[in-house]
Amino acid sequence: MNFGSVVVKALIILLLLFLLSLAGAITFPVLAVITSGTSAGISSILLFLLAMILISLVGNLLARGIKGVKKNVEAIILVFVGSFFMGAILAVFALLNIPYTVRVNLNWLGTSWYSPILALLFIGIPLLIVFLVGE
Repeated sequence: MNFGSVVVKALIILLLLFLLSLAGAITFPVLAVITSGTSAGISSILLFLLAMILISLVGNLLARGIKGVKKNVEAIILVFVGSFFMGAILAVFALLNIPYTVRVNLNWLGTSWYSPILALLFIGIPLLIVFLVGE
């Protein structure tokens, strides 16, 4: 696993997460800490980047597994399941109350019973596509 490639993909993930935050799907609590002017800014940025590198490592491993599948139907199913879990990782960070990580807005698409599932899927699809197309 090339660590430089994973870091570049982590930066692309940060850009995608910023675009998703503009759409209202997620929020960045780290931005509030940085602009507050306290001394916790550097440590919060480092913890945030560590969480993004963790997501990049999981995405890289998922993409390697999907690329290793020979049948098209199985690969498509794995892409959707992997995309759901990429979005669910962000929700687990919020559930475990890990500081300075991205918070997912599960009611982004509405208040129906299927809206949180679709929100996780729609957040995870662009994240996983970065790793599938990246190599």
